[in-house]
Amino acid sequence: MNSGQGWQIGSILAPDFWTTPVSWDVLVSEIRHFDRTVREGVTAMGIDPAFIPEP
Repeated sequence: MNSGQGWQIGSILAPDFWTTPVSWDVLVSEIRHFDRTVREGVTAMGIDPAFIPEP
């Protein structure tokens, strides 16, 4: 959600919790880091990460 002070991330599992606002560049960087970490973890479990759609 763009709060006017930056982008915030929330969850349907915790609807009253939102992250501190960050810039678009920081948000994109963190999403890419998360994606990379998930792919590395899946690979470490011996699973081909090709089933995960590319961002």
